[in-house]
Parts: sequence; structure tokens; C-alpha cells
Amino acid sequence: MATRPRHRRTSFRRVFVWYCAGILGVTFVITCIIEFLLFIWYMAARHTAPTASEPSLNALTLWLAIPVPFVVLIVAILLFAWLLGRKVSQPVNELMQAVEKIRQQDLNFTINYSERNELGDLCYAFNELRWELQGSLEREWRKQEEMRMMIAALSHDLRTPVTIIQGHIEGLVRAEVGEKRNQRLERYLPVLEASSQRMMRLLNDMMLVSTLEQTSFVIQLQPVVLEEELARKARVYMLQAAASGITFLYRLHNPAADPSPVMLDLHRVEQVLDNLFENATRYTPANGQICLTCTRNPRSLVFVLRDSGSGITPEDLPHVWEKFYHGQTSPDGKFQKTTGLGLYTCKLLVERHGGAITLRNHPAGGCEVTVCLPVVGVSTT
Repeated sequence: MATRPRHRRTSFRRVFVWYCAGILGVTFVITCIIEFLLFIWYMAARHTAPTASEPSLNALTLWLAIPVPFVVLIVAILLFAWLLGRKVSQPVNELMQAVEKIRQQDLNFTINYSERNELGDLCYAFNELRWELQGSLEREWRKQEEMRMMIAALSHDLRTPVTIIQGHIEGLVRAEVGEKRNQRLERYLPVLEASSQRMMRLLNDMMLVSTLEQTSFVIQLQPVVLEEELARKARVYMLQAAASGITFLYRLHNPAADPSPVMLDLHRVEQVLDNLFENATRYTPANGQICLTCTRNPRSLVFVLRDSGSGITPEDLPHVWEKFYHGQTSPDGKFQKTTGLGLYTCKLLVERHGGAITLRNHPAGGCEVTVCLPVVGVSTT
């Protein structure tokens, strides 16, 4: 929104004073001229008229001279009132039309009056109010649309695990008491557990996104011994990858060989790595490979996670950071069922940390995600 340039403002009080002075001045000048012309006419008529007609001539001159100032004053007042009304009517009419449009919930208007006076300032302030109101309504509409999309996405993604849980429970209820029910229970419990865990992940993702989008959210920095924490996390990823038949590799590069702690929000960094690792596991086939490389520079921390999966289609690549974007199919033709919040959450977390995140298809195959975070050393004071 542009700021109105400051100019010397003409006060309406000053305008009114000048109009009053103009009325008096015009009345005085015109009255003097008319009175002077009457005086000349009277003197000329007196010299040419007979003596007997002088009383009637004097009376006529008096009757002409007395009302002249009042007539001129009335005409001047009407003239200046018309000019002042014309000066005020345009902004007032525009303001009234603007009020009527707002009453009709139409904010697509602009007040064009821009004179340097109080009404001009009022019209400009009214335009600013309209801009602020329109921006506020657009933000509210976007929030409502995002909420609608979130509810629709959550309903869609929860339908599958809820249907699975409901079907397995019905199967257990219909089974006869005894060994058959026990066999079904033993077979169904892992499926029920996986479905309930998926539901919890969906709800947690929604709550995390809602928290990250609030302006009050802040990163909680704390001293972290990077080598120990990353080694611990790598052991967890190695076990999870092995359960899916995937090889996990971890490398740490520290050119300066600096073992000192760094200031990071470890919990949020783990959330980013967990989301990226889960995506990589989802797209990497059995006997594939996932590699996590961390490079510690003096002023930054760079994570590179690469998988040997099918990568991302060129159509989906520009949209991977968008909220609720599911994508269509992977390059191998398999439809991917995701919430569309994982990478969006990673982007929000990294940006709140003051860093940057990029994604590309690696020339040798698979997908490569790079996360760059600014870090500072722990103060010794």
C-alpha cells in the first residue's frame, strides 16, 4: 500500500475565511462601481433635468442606491455558496457511494478525490481502510479455504484406516468364541495397530502444521552435541530401513574437526529428518539404498538425503512444497497415498529455523533433498 506524499494542506477553515473575504470584497467593489455609475448618472440627469423634477430625480436615485449593496451581497453569497458546494459535493458524493458499496459487501471501488485538504485526507484514509478491509477479508477467505481443504484431506485420509479398523472389528465380532477368534485376533492386531498409528500420524501432522502457521511459534535453540545426536538418529534409521529391506548409509563431514556443541532446535530438526526419511522409505524399493550425509561448516549445517527410488515426475516437481499436494503417480506408475503435509511441514520448519530446503531428481536416479541450516556455536560466557 502506497504512502500518500506529504504536501502543504489547504484547511477548509482557511477556505471558508477566504470565501467570506471574497464575498465582502466582491460586494464592496461591485457596490462602489454601481454607486459611482449612479452618481455619474445622477449628476448628468440633474444638469439636463428641469428644476421642478429634481425631487423625483433625488427619490429615484435614492431608491436605486439603497438596495444595490443588498442585491450585490445576495448575488455574491449565492455565487460563492455554489462554488463552495461544488468543491465539497464531489468528495461527499464519492464517500456516500463508497459507504453504499460497503453496505452491499462490494469492496471493488476507489475514491478518486485527491485534493490537498481535509476532505482529501478523509478520502485517502477511506481508501486505506478499504485496502486494509479487503486484505483482511481475503486473508480470512484463504484461511477458510485452507480449513476446508484440511478437513477434506483429513476426512479422505482417515477414511481408509477407519474402514480397516471397522472391518476387522466386525470380523472379530462375527467370529465364534474360541480358537478361531484367537487366530483372527492374532492376525488382525498388527493391522489394527498400524491403522491406529496412521490415524495418529495424520492428526499429529495437522496439529503440527496448525502450530507452525501461527505467528507466535518460535524455534527453541539449545546446545547440541551434533556427532552424538546424529549417530543416535542414524542407528534408528538403520533399523527402520532394514525392516523394509533397504540399506541405510550415514556420513558426517566435519572439515574443521570441531567437536564443540552447536545451537539447534534438536526436536524440530529431528522432525524434518524423520519426514524426509519416511518419504524416502516410501519411494525406495526393497534392496534399495538411502544415504544421509551431514556436512558441518563454520556457519552452516548441510544435510543431504538421497534415495535410490523412482524420483518425482516432472509434473509434480514444481508443486512438492505445496500444502495438501498429493501428486499423481510416481515415475514407476504407482499411485502414492500421502497426506500432502510432509514436505510442506519440512519447509515451514526449515524456514522458521532460518534455513533453506531444496529437492531435485538426482542425475544418477532417485531423489535428493538438501537442507541448509544456519548454526552458531555455544557461548562460553
